Amino acid sequence: MFNHLHYVPILKWKLGEYQALARLESSVKDRVTPLIELPAVGYDFENSRVAKSLDDHLKDFGRRLKAKWASRTCFVDTKNIASSERMADGTHPLERVMQLARTEGCTAIPVVALSCDAEYRRSAAVAVLADGNGAAIRLQLEDFDRQNIDRDIELLLSDIGASVAGSDLIVDLCDKFLPTSVFVEAIISSLQKLPHLNRWRTFTIAGSSYPKTLQDVAFTIHKTEGTDTPVLYPDTLYPRREWAIYKTIVNTLGRKARLPAYGDYVVAHPDPVELDMRLIKPFAKLRYTTSDSWYIIKGKPVRTYGFDQYKDMCKQTTKKERIFEKSLPSDGDRYIQGCADGDESTGNMTTWVWVSSNRHITRVVADLSTFHGA
Repeated sequence: MFNHLHYVPILKWKLGEYQALARLESSVKDRVTPLIELPAVGYDFENSRVAKSLDDHLKDFGRRLKAKWASRTCFVDTKNIASSERMADGTHPLERVMQLARTEGCTAIPVVALSCDAEYRRSAAVAVLADGNGAAIRLQLEDFDRQNIDRDIELLLSDIGASVAGSDLIVDLCDKFLPTSVFVEAIISSLQKLPHLNRWRTFTIAGSSYPKTLQDVAFTIHKTEGTDTPVLYPDTLYPRREWAIYKTIVNTLGRKARLPAYGDYVVAHPDPVELDMRLIKPFAKLRYTTSDSWYIIKGKPVRTYGFDQYKDMCKQTTKKERIFEKSLPSDGDRYIQGCADGDESTGNMTTWVWVSSNRHITRVVADLSTFHGA
């Protein structure tokens, strides 16, 4: 289905994220297979109850997937929805979203982990049989501590009616990172435990070093000499360690080995976040992906200072000649330039999710081509 030149972005299925996918250039879409994580039903903190029913939460999935990604292939994971949750008619949520995608003519592949219970596996088996697209097996580092991981994988494949050759292997490092040399050695050692590594339909290594919160990130404060008045918004370059790890793994394996495709969580931490918006003061932030870092600008609370501050934040970004790229064919880049020039609105929080995500995906696809000499 794809090789090591491909990119697997792991995305929460929310407005900003699927807008980012929809606005990618066609040439970029051809090199991308997103892993879509369906979020849990939100909580209404004000009324102390879930915001909506699971049926209402998922009912538009197929229609939106068709509108934003058409019939292109994607992976679908419902792991963030509690294992006990069911639709009103008793259907498992994975079975329902796969059904909704199928009805719209979308090509969705169910994602299954070794930790998935019998009902989740049964729902994946229904999709495997109905669609004939196989499944994606998502492993995490702790899975390699199992006494007999090859037996557990074979049992999982048997339970869902899939084969190694007709399935995709995704090794998800999540946010677990050690010093590069030690970590790479441990990963390669773990991969050697896997049965039939060369026979999987595709093979991807994913992870994320994006911070869970920006509170502990060191930002540079720019001030006019001799005063305490900031002249620019605080900013920083935060290293993309998962990309560095991936390149080291590939170089260590050598070009004759089965090389993995690359995956990451775009501009997000792997853990889903559920916040009581009554109690927090979200601040403006602009995230701009470079070939080895995220350039992050931290603004002020938007409830107090509004979104107009994004115009100056965009200007600050576009003036960074070694960071901002005018030549990359990304809607995210074009929007940042347009906002800086006053030709685009300063939007809302969702706007800057799709802008940063669209830029990130486009940058990664270009970097994969450069790295692999394609």
